Amino acid sequence: MRKAPRKEEVRQVPAAQDRAPALPLSPSELSGHLLGAHVSIAGGVERAVERALQCGFSAAQIFVKNCRQWKAPALGPEEAAAFRTAASASGVFFFGHAGYLLNLASASDPLAEQSLQALRDEGERAELLGLPFLVLHPGVAARGEEPEAALSRLARRLRALFPKGSALPRVGIALETMAGQGSQLGWRLEQLSWLLEELDDPRRFGICLDTAHLWAAGYPIATPAGYRAFAAELEERRLAACVRAIHLNDSAAPFGSRRDRHEHLGRGTLGLSAFGQILQDPRWSRTPMVLETPKEDGMESDCRNLRAILPFLPRNPMEPDWKRPAGHRKAEKSTSVPPGPDL
Repeated sequence: MRKAPRKEEVRQVPAAQDRAPALPLSPSELSGHLLGAHVSIAGGVERAVERALQCGFSAAQIFVKNCRQWKAPALGPEEAAAFRTAASASGVFFFGHAGYLLNLASASDPLAEQSLQALRDEGERAELLGLPFLVLHPGVAARGEEPEAALSRLARRLRALFPKGSALPRVGIALETMAGQGSQLGWRLEQLSWLLEELDDPRRFGICLDTAHLWAAGYPIATPAGYRAFAAELEERRLAACVRAIHLNDSAAPFGSRRDRHEHLGRGTLGLSAFGQILQDPRWSRTPMVLETPKEDGMESDCRNLRAILPFLPRNPMEPDWKRPAGHRKAEKSTSVPPGPDL
């Protein structure tokens, strides 16, 4: 496990979040960047557009159904059309997040099949809503199981999601970087790199970076040197071009703890400076970034969190171009699942 950055290397500014006023963000403040938060679909999926606009977001993530239930009422064509119309008029870039119950890596065939069917259903819902991709947790290995077998199962089932020769789907899958809690998969970049090489389909698969998860997994992104090393590893593993979205979360858990605990920006162990490095990295100038931080006082917290990092925004970012494939270009095909790191 990598060593934590020295305390003096991490610039903590916890008071900035407290000082930030809870007012809707203006387009001039966002300066053309795609920033926002996860927003609720309670009361109907179209309400998500209203909530995003009330906060001034330019990007937003939604669930396409209740994230903690297997089944949901069918999404009616009128409801889907209303969302598409409202989302298009709003100018907000929306994408989806798959449910939390899914585990395509499960050693239980019935659970894996249920997960696969649920993901197909969520993909169909996302397509009706016009969403470009769904963020998906890679899954969990069986207790005491080495990750190799679970990763292989996951790759096989993700391939089954898009059978060979099937039409190009309108909704892709972005595998999320995880904290490594328990027997989670996807907490090491080498695991995600291997998966994308096995899937070998940049039109369908990419990744989503989560800052709290990366920090808890032992990637020292809080310091300039640590962030540069992380970005270099992304490039070396051919993952940088695969990043579809970024979750902006501070961590209530310590560095390298492998615990998944989100915190308000600047109030956790990661600190605000890490978000400045991400916002100023030209690799992500076209990438939607959303909060998944606590909402004790509703979406006012989201406005405060985002306004706390606005001073880091570079001016005049590149114009987003969502039509280009953010492809994963594999060099030499791996023949085995990478071993887990020494802990």
